[in-house]
Amino acid sequence: MTSEPNLNPDAGGDAGAPVPGGADGNRGPRGMTVARGRTVTLVLIGLLTVLSIHVANEWLEGWRVDFTGGDLYSLTDGTHAIIERMQEEGVKPLDIRLYFSETAGKTLPKFVKDFIGYERYLRSLLGEYERAAAGKIRVETIDPIPDSDNADRAAEDGLDGKLINQEGDLFYFGLAMETQTGSKETIEFLWPQEQENVEYEISKKIHGLLWPARQRVGVLSSLEVFGGAQDPMMAQMLAAQGRTPAQKWIIVQVLEDLYDVSQVAADVDEISADDVDLLVVIHPKGLPDKTVFAIDQWVAAGGNTLIFLDPYALGDTPPQNPQQPWMALQYQPASNLAPLLEAWGLELPANQFAADFELAARRPMSQFGAAESVIIDLQVDSTLHEGLLDEENPMLRGLSNTRFFLAGALREIGVRDADGTDTETGEADEDVSGPASDVELRPLISTTAAAGALEVLPGFGGGDGLAYTDLNDGAKLRDAFAPGEEALALAYVVRGKLPTAFPDGVDYPDREAERPPNLPPEIEVPPPDDVEIIHRDPLPEEERGEAAVVVFADVDFIHDQIAFLQNPFGIVQAANDNHKVVLNSIDYLLGSRDLMSVRAKSGISRPFLRFDEIEAQAELDTLDRERQIREEIETFQAELREKQGEITQRNAALFQRKLQEEVDELNERILEGNRELRDIRKGRREALEREESMVRFAVIGWMPVVVLLIGLYRARRR
Repeated sequence: MTSEPNLNPDAGGDAGAPVPGGADGNRGPRGMTVARGRTVTLVLIGLLTVLSIHVANEWLEGWRVDFTGGDLYSLTDGTHAIIERMQEEGVKPLDIRLYFSETAGKTLPKFVKDFIGYERYLRSLLGEYERAAAGKIRVETIDPIPDSDNADRAAEDGLDGKLINQEGDLFYFGLAMETQTGSKETIEFLWPQEQENVEYEISKKIHGLLWPARQRVGVLSSLEVFGGAQDPMMAQMLAAQGRTPAQKWIIVQVLEDLYDVSQVAADVDEISADDVDLLVVIHPKGLPDKTVFAIDQWVAAGGNTLIFLDPYALGDTPPQNPQQPWMALQYQPASNLAPLLEAWGLELPANQFAADFELAARRPMSQFGAAESVIIDLQVDSTLHEGLLDEENPMLRGLSNTRFFLAGALREIGVRDADGTDTETGEADEDVSGPASDVELRPLISTTAAAGALEVLPGFGGGDGLAYTDLNDGAKLRDAFAPGEEALALAYVVRGKLPTAFPDGVDYPDREAERPPNLPPEIEVPPPDDVEIIHRDPLPEEERGEAAVVVFADVDFIHDQIAFLQNPFGIVQAANDNHKVVLNSIDYLLGSRDLMSVRAKSGISRPFLRFDEIEAQAELDTLDRERQIREEIETFQAELREKQGEITQRNAALFQRKLQEEVDELNERILEGNRELRDIRKGRREALEREESMVRFAVIGWMPVVVLLIGLYRARRR
């Protein structure tokens, strides 16, 4: 009996019959082949991936993409120029050692552990140096563990270790750079607050190591910017009087790190290019005619110059006279070079101070006072650069914040042709003020168009105008402020073949008369009768050359109190970018563009612009009312003083009681005025707090709400 074939596809065959390929189709020869093929494929894919990564790494090794604001992890053009010069000149490799006490730092408080982020940034930045230099720079990272050879090496390299415990362990964080010939430079300690300047500091050290010849900068000043201990005899005299010699200005110390700095006497009669490459003039107050003529002829001969003038310089302190202390308020700490400025087409009006509500710094004017807008303390941050800074000029690139305090306002005064014809009026007059038409005048830094000039005179004040005693009264300064319609220039650049201020030369005595002690510099002392008058002719036309002069209307711009500060460890740090502007200006005038380009790197700045706008607008809205309230308070106080004076006289009891009632009423009005001022300030704070709450809710509250709503919607759909 034959069996019928099973034609049902769903029916299985014999239970014991073998199924080709096994139950899952993979256990037979065919299945083994498929599995082996998959394994080979995966191995080949892995090898191809590794090979592709290796090839891509070789081909793209030098490629970098920096998505950070301001290209923080990229080298600036100036650093690349220095590295290219190293390669072109074939200098021997330079070793850079980065010391960071990572092991010891693990035992320190959190504020020191925050250095770790800065160390990672530095390691990445130094890696960029090493890659760009292609063998000319070698970087080594060292952890100087206490009681190790590396710790001894850090000390030998001159790093400044910070004591961290009672066992004497030191925390190192610094850089050592060494050439093949043994020349060495160090950055003794690296502070995170100086991150935006670190590339400049590194490139500066490299530049100084490889090309040690430095350019010469002469500094002429009426102030003791070099300190009072320069002259040993003067130092001994001051010590005998119980007085401490003045300290050298920090900006001078900074210049000495970069240039060959020399002091030019304030009574010099000639400045030679054989002695200096650049002249820096700081607060030229009471200079004799021969010195003004020497500066004039230096510029006429093509000498580049950096000048700082001021209507009120913090460093110019009045002479102390215990018998006449009121004389200090009559002292004018002002400087000017009016004849030279006029010849160049500029003027610096006396007793005029630049004031600007939009640039005003907010700070307390007294120890326990509330923060208020100080309209003579001007801060130009990165959000306000457009229109205020000549950003095409390399001197001002990469700045974050600059500060001017009690600055003057420079103005142009007219232009004339070579024959003396005024280009605006057409008047032909050889005595017309202003420069020749081929002289270029360009504002470097300006205020906003809403700025105004405040006239502040020496003395005690008390009248309608402002006096020196009012410079610490922010409210009175604001009350006297009237917005203008054009910007005020705080700094100017003058270029060209600059005319002389002494076309007929100058006459001056061969020696100056002795000045009585404590005599103000603005008071001239007549020369002795037996002096000889010396005549000096100006430079002939063929010896004149083109020059560039940068003029600042603020000496405080470089003063220690404004440009620098000390951290809790006593280390001097930059308070703003003022020193950058000075160094950029000097490098620009000396023609050294590489370091200037490095210094132009800016840091991270993310201000709360919305808060600043609300605060500024609220203050402007209440300015008139505050001024009115303060005027009323002053009126009430004047009446109060008058009434109190009447009470002290011998009046009848009835009149005394009436006067006392009037006094009480005036006191109440004064209290009401002060309460209203307090309510205005309170309203401004509440507006800021409301905005802060909205921002906090937008950042913290909205996202969870949106995620919750999306979840509910998807749950509903599901």
